[in-house]
Amino acid sequence: MSDEIDVAATLAALRAEVRAQRARLPNLEPTPAERELQRVVEELEYTRVVSAHWPLEGRTPLEKIIAFINKVVRRYLRWYINPIVEQQNAFNDTAARAIRLLVAENAALRAELAALHAQLQQSQPLS
Repeated sequence: MSDEIDVAATLAALRAEVRAQRARLPNLEPTPAERELQRVVEELEYTRVVSAHWPLEGRTPLEKIIAFINKVVRRYLRWYINPIVEQQNAFNDTAARAIRLLVAENAALRAELAALHAQLQQSQPLS
């Protein structure tokens, strides 16, 4: 008795099953608006975190002096700036989470609508 599994046959069967299930599902291709929404959500993730400590560098001696002064000023204003940045980051996190939940809910409603359309088409006789 052989305990070996035919991987190629198993993969072929799985692929056939996936194709059959996809054929039964309604078309769920994203619309241009949904693709744009997904792009915006990805962009939101890139810009969600605000930093109060961007690097300050200078190329010329004057720019280096100005950068040093700015670093000193930042250090002394940290008590004032950091709470504002933390509040902004907290708001950004909450807003980003809310938008992701709305996008997920939109996708669920879209899938439900497609299923209802498919169900309606199956119940109507073809003329």
